[in-house]
Amino acid sequence: MNIPFQKIIILDLGLVHIHIWGLMVALGLLAGLLVTLKLAKKYKISEVHVYDIFLLLFASSMIGARFLYVLLEWDYFEDNLVDIFKVWDGGMVFYGGFLAAVLVIWLYLKKKKIDFWKVTDMMAPGMALGLGIGRIGCYLIGDHLGAKTSFFLGSMFKGELRHEPALYLSVNGFILFVVLWILKDKLKETGALTYVFLILYGIVRFFLDFTRATDLPGLSDPRFFSLTISQWISILLVITFVPLFVKKLRK
Repeated sequence: MNIPFQKIIILDLGLVHIHIWGLMVALGLLAGLLVTLKLAKKYKISEVHVYDIFLLLFASSMIGARFLYVLLEWDYFEDNLVDIFKVWDGGMVFYGGFLAAVLVIWLYLKKKKIDFWKVTDMMAPGMALGLGIGRIGCYLIGDHLGAKTSFFLGSMFKGELRHEPALYLSVNGFILFVVLWILKDKLKETGALTYVFLILYGIVRFFLDFTRATDLPGLSDPRFFSLTISQWISILLVITFVPLFVKKLRK
């Protein structure tokens, strides 16, 4: 069994043409917002703040994710500056958007004098669900074709069976959402749910990046000492937040 690879960039509805990647990202953000609004009462956070946070999240994450991607692929973009703005063709680095969003949201919450970790606990399940949905868009536009494989769920690309990292990350997002939803009422210490999100995502992302292609010009991720930038950031997250999570559990 294998999945025939069929890149889908534009959804043609006659008079309306929709970029499929943008559509899935928008649906992911909407799903994350709805889940977060549902949890807002539990965490005693005003819905007004939730809407403000998601507007900031959307803007900062898009800019940060694109910025890091362009930085890593600068050899191409320095001669194709206009392509920097063609975000509908894909080309985002999750951790770039994540770090930018964290910084902007932290500044907003500091100004409003709201506990940062309480808010991230509230947002964690919705973020996982949003990632699961948004990564479907990456899969559909063929943004992350992986290494050659014999895995039965691989996709056929030019006669070769290849991994689908974006699809794996999508599944991971949905599983992570279920785990966080179950744990949200069990972990009482503020910040613990966020730590679980960061640790589990970091571990899974580290290993899944080994399925990414290294032999496709223009589609392979830059590597530093044989690891992707996302793997290095994943390592940093795990070694930072595992001790903090253990400390939370001891309480």
